[in-house]
Amino acid sequence: MRKSPINILQKKSKAVRVLFFISYVVFVYLLILYTIQDDLIYHPDKKYVSPKELGLTEFIEMPLKARDGTILTTWYAKRNPRKPVLLFFHGNMGQNARFAAPLLPLIQNGYSVMMMEYRGFAKSKGKINQETMYADAAVAYDYLRNQGYAQVIAVGYSMGCAAAIGLADRRQINGLVLLAPFESLERMAIEVPVPFARYILRDRYPSDEYIQGVYVPLLIFHGQKDPVIPYTHAERLYRLAGSKNKRLILTPNDDHASLFFSGEAISKIINWLK
Repeated sequence: MRKSPINILQKKSKAVRVLFFISYVVFVYLLILYTIQDDLIYHPDKKYVSPKELGLTEFIEMPLKARDGTILTTWYAKRNPRKPVLLFFHGNMGQNARFAAPLLPLIQNGYSVMMMEYRGFAKSKGKINQETMYADAAVAYDYLRNQGYAQVIAVGYSMGCAAAIGLADRRQINGLVLLAPFESLERMAIEVPVPFARYILRDRYPSDEYIQGVYVPLLIFHGQKDPVIPYTHAERLYRLAGSKNKRLILTPNDDHASLFFSGEAISKIINWLK
């Protein structure tokens, strides 16, 4: 029995409506994801806590002016100018106040430390994104060079590794230390259960590309129990790095937080610097 043309048209029309509905849902989903992505990536603490409030007299507040005039508030501890200065970049949450105490052993060993504060975090003005992060890191580097430091070591933790690697691509640093790095934000988006997230990213932080041109001494740490960033990211960055003087330390009992806050990595950094 031959099917009625009307029935065929009705089925086709229904299929078109279903396809249109699915396309509309996907479009709305992607639009929402694109709109809120910064809130998913960056978690700044906007209530500023000063070094004085924490009793960290080693640090002073050091405002820096970015190239576009934005005022950035960094923390700076000046020690032996003949030793390398460490330019530190923290993760995507909080502010400098959360990360300062574990860095004290570096200062106690005579190393100057500057903690870069991202735009929109604590007292720093403006809005963070990939390009402002890289550009502001270069401003902090240039300031330290102008202070007479012969060696600048870039140190990153978590998202701060992207800033440190981006700086290494733009300035002649003397060493690079990465704690719990990720290959790229695109790779992270592929690995998390958020469908299509990789396709709508504004900021990609392609550390896997930049690190191939890094030839300075390189030290990488990653905890093998890290549930936030798998340690395989560190392994791949290690393999990709152009440096011949490189070392990868995988700590079997550390997760994302304990890797930095336990203090063991900092003591190994001090030994590496010596």
